[in-house]
This record gives sequence, C-alpha cells and structure tokens, in this order.
Amino acid sequence: MQTHTVKFQVSLSNGETFFEGKGQFKEVAGEKSPFQKLIDYLVDHKVEITSLALYTDEGRKFNLPHAGKNPKFSPQIKGDFILPIDFNLFRYVEQDMKATGGKVTDSKTVNLFTVAEAIYSDYKVQLWVDENDHNNCRVLILGS
Repeated sequence: MQTHTVKFQVSLSNGETFFEGKGQFKEVAGEKSPFQKLIDYLVDHKVEITSLALYTDEGRKFNLPHAGKNPKFSPQIKGDFILPIDFNLFRYVEQDMKATGGKVTDSKTVNLFTVAEAIYSDYKVQLWVDENDHNNCRVLILGS
C-alpha cells in the first residue's frame, strides 16, 4: 500500500471539513480509497464539495478555487469569478520498467503526483503536487 505525503482536504456544502488520513478517511488496506469513501459520504448525506485543497503533514497547503458562498480569497470576492461546478482527485504514477523474457526485472517510480481538479463547463484546472518534492507544484488548464 502506497503511503501518500500529499493528501486532500475538502469542505462540504453542509459546513463539514474532512482531511485524508484522519478519521473515517484513513487509508486502510482492502478498503476503498479515502476519496472513494468521501464520494460515498457525499451520496449518502446528499452534500457537495465546495472546496478541495491538497496539504502535507509539514503544513504546506495548495488551494483550488472553491465553489462556496463565502470565499476568503479577495479576487474571488471582488471580481466576476467563475465557480467550479465539480471537483475531482487522482494520483498519477509514472514508472520506468525493464523486462526480460516477458517478466519485469526492474521497476522504479519516476514521478508520483497527487492531482486536485476543479471542473468548469468548458475546462478543468488541475493542481499537480509532487509526492516526493512538495516544492514541485504545477497548474494545468485543460480545455474541452
């Protein structure tokens, strides 16, 4: 089981905030992933994600634009800011592998990122944070 150093933090439309790795959203072998557990919670409680951020145990936090009614980020409050319509989270793994005789003889992870995504009607904003180097962070905008 992969231990992640970059985890999600979500705020919900009912005012609750949850953190990956804490409480019911801990990684447990043989169970759904913490984000899949969160999706089940959203459906069961009929709530939505209003903000999604990534955080590390050493106190780093990486925020996406949020869809809540009380934004704290000044440009979002003052301007014609477009709110996300949905959020997503995934992990991206890139590996180098060598095979001999049809069997993998060597494998090493080259890149491992946790990706938070804000979804809009015509595009997505992705926040990529490197699991091995939290100073390596990228933002991608993907059009439809």
